[in-house]
Amino acid sequence: MFRIHRETSGVTPDTILTIGDFKIANSTLTSILILLIFIAICFFIIRKYKIRANKSQTMVELLVESMLDLIKQITGSEKYARALFPLIASLFIYIGFSNLISIIPGLMSITIDGVPLFRSPTSDFNTTFGLALGSVVLTNIVSINDWGFWGHLGKFFKFKDVYLGFKDGLKSGFMSIIDFAIGLLDIVGELAKIVSLSLRLFGNMYAGEILATLILGSLAYVIPILWTSMSLLSGVIQAIVFGSLTTAYYMLAVKIKEEEGET
Repeated sequence: MFRIHRETSGVTPDTILTIGDFKIANSTLTSILILLIFIAICFFIIRKYKIRANKSQTMVELLVESMLDLIKQITGSEKYARALFPLIASLFIYIGFSNLISIIPGLMSITIDGVPLFRSPTSDFNTTFGLALGSVVLTNIVSINDWGFWGHLGKFFKFKDVYLGFKDGLKSGFMSIIDFAIGLLDIVGELAKIVSLSLRLFGNMYAGEILATLILGSLAYVIPILWTSMSLLSGVIQAIVFGSLTTAYYMLAVKIKEEEGET
């Protein structure tokens, strides 16, 4: 039975349908909807771009330039900014759209047999964890590519530094042991990046959905301008934070000085 209803969302997403052993949740269905919207935008708008820009083209170009400028400010390099742009821009647009899609009146209230048909992807921890895990894994792959496999492991397991430290003297040896312990803590730090990125985004967006349901109540379909503005601001900020942190982690992983010196 198809109807419109709005209830407080649970922490775990609801399964809409099952294909074999693969379950499709309402957050996954929303991600597919967002993907289809992106494809439509690319097909009907971007492919019709001209040298003399119209209003839609001007808005997209302004968004691209703004994202590129933000990445350039974080990296401090035109080269790295352009190299990172496809990844960070994709994250920003996907996360931003996922955050903002929940404010479309009535969309999140559509249910089938009492189960919400759509759910904001970023209010599902599986989505935010996947994004965070992918971002951190990518930065480690970049580090291995720049430093080499053993050089990358050397950031965490500083056996060579301990050997060289004691070779220089007892004092240097004890200091190298401290550095060795810090290197082991960096392993925890890599795991903490995943947890912090995923929980920050999930916590803010899930709490926003719950708060919207509690505050709006019977006005859920006539969203006040003030609440809409706050949701827009929060959704954009969370997308910027996630993209900015991913950019910072990337820059910490690469050989910045060496590469800039070669160019």
